[in-house]
Amino acid sequence: MKGLTARQSEVLEFIKRYIESNSYAPAVRDIANAFGITVKAAHDHLKALERKGAIHSSEGISRSTGVVGFNTSPSVETIAIPVLGNTAAGQPILAEENKDYELHIPTSLVSGKGPYFALHVEGDSMIDAGILDGDLAIIKQAGSANNGEIVVVRVGEENRVTLKRYYLTNSAIELRPANPKYGSIYSKDVTVIGKLHMIIRDYGH
Repeated sequence: MKGLTARQSEVLEFIKRYIESNSYAPAVRDIANAFGITVKAAHDHLKALERKGAIHSSEGISRSTGVVGFNTSPSVETIAIPVLGNTAAGQPILAEENKDYELHIPTSLVSGKGPYFALHVEGDSMIDAGILDGDLAIIKQAGSANNGEIVVVRVGEENRVTLKRYYLTNSAIELRPANPKYGSIYSKDVTVIGKLHMIIRDYGH
């Protein structure tokens, strides 16, 4: 292994500690946040570490990154889930331009191969279902739903995207919140995009 700079050594030690704590490697964005640098700068450090033989990656610099000579528990297979930002009216929710970044989570936490996507929850309309403002909702793509399921749907000509409980009535589709402060949305123009699979909450802020 070629000599490392002081910062490269720090990044390498961070990767080791992260793997020990999580059983999988940090994403480039995790490294950037930890050191207060840009994603590009973090990526450059990782590429340099790979060139110097300190780390290896079977699929580029990603969660598959491993540290040479560093033994941990068996590697954990992960899945990349796109985290989507605010969706503009009239724009497909899964359009590439809506993707903020990719979240890598162990495949043991998801059923089947998906596909999945994630959305940041805004507001408190689903609070009684245990879904809070700022939560990250992991959604499994689907084109239909059963009554009572929590779904992400696109509503009306405005293509408004919302997370609600789905109920099919005789005259329309009811999108029911889980907070008595709000009323249901009734519409015949509803497109189911996916079903809620799990919620990820950050208690650090």
